[in-house]
Amino acid sequence: MNDPRTWLLSGIPRSGTSLCCRLAGRLPDFVALSEPIGRGDSGKASSADAACALIEDFVARTRTRALEEGYAPTVHVDGRLDDDRVARTAAAGGRREHRGERGDVALGGELTPAFRLLVKHNALFAALLARLSRSFPCVAVIRNPVAVLASWQTVDLPVGRGRIPAGEQFDAGLRADLDREPDVLRRQVRVLNWFFGQYGRHVPARRILRYEDLVETGGVALYRILGHAGIAPERLVSRNDNAVYDGSGVERLAAALLDTGGAWESFYAASDCEAAADAIRRAR
Repeated sequence: MNDPRTWLLSGIPRSGTSLCCRLAGRLPDFVALSEPIGRGDSGKASSADAACALIEDFVARTRTRALEEGYAPTVHVDGRLDDDRVARTAAAGGRREHRGERGDVALGGELTPAFRLLVKHNALFAALLARLSRSFPCVAVIRNPVAVLASWQTVDLPVGRGRIPAGEQFDAGLRADLDREPDVLRRQVRVLNWFFGQYGRHVPARRILRYEDLVETGGVALYRILGHAGIAPERLVSRNDNAVYDGSGVERLAAALLDTGGAWESFYAASDCEAAADAIRRAR
C-alpha cells in the first residue's frame, strides 16, 4: 500500500501537533483527524505488523465513511478540532488536565474522492515509523527540548511521569530502558531522545517541522510540506515561554539535557536550549 492522499502526523507530545491538525483542517478538500484510534484498539495489536495493518484498515474505512456519510472520528473539544487541548491553569493536584473526547464529528464542505486525509498520533506513529513510512508520507513535529520538558512538568499525561505507553508497547528496548530508570526527569529525557531519534532515522528532513518555524510562518511551513503553500498565514503566538512553566526549576531541566546530550542535538543547538530556559525565567 502506498497512498499519497493520506498523511500521517507524529510529534513530540506538547510540540504543536494539535495546532497542526487545526491548521490543516483549513485546507480545501482536506480532513485532519487528531488521535482517532483509541488505545483500546491499538493496545490489542499483538505486533508492530498487526498495528500497521490496523492503521491501514482504519485509513481505508475512514476515507470511505468521510465520502459516504460526511463523518469521521477524532479527539475534539465540543465538536471542533482545538489546539488548546490542555487546560491553561493547573488543577488542585498541580497538573493541567487534558481536555477533549474521542467521537464522530461532522466534516464541513464537499469532499472529492481524491481528498487529502491527515491522521495524527504521536507515540503510536513514532513507534511504527519504520513500517508506516513505507506506506504513507509522514510528517514529524519537533520543539525546543527545554520548552517540551517544561511543558511536561505541568501536564497530567504519561510523559509527565516519564512514560510513553504507546511507544513502549512496540519498542521493548525503550520500555526496558525506562523500567530501569527510577528518576522521572531522566526518564523524560530518554523519552524525548527516543522521539528525536525515531524522526531522525525514519522521516525525511524536509518533512520534519519545527514548532518554532510553524509559529513564525503562521502555519505556512506546514502548508508547504502538505503542498498548499498558497494558503494565507494565521497569526500564531509561541508558547515556548509560557508563564505557567516553572521558571525557578527550568535550570534543572536544561542541565539534564545539556549534561547528557542525545538525539535532540541533531535538531537544536545547546544555545537554543539556553535561550529557551532564559525566556521561561523571564516570563515568570
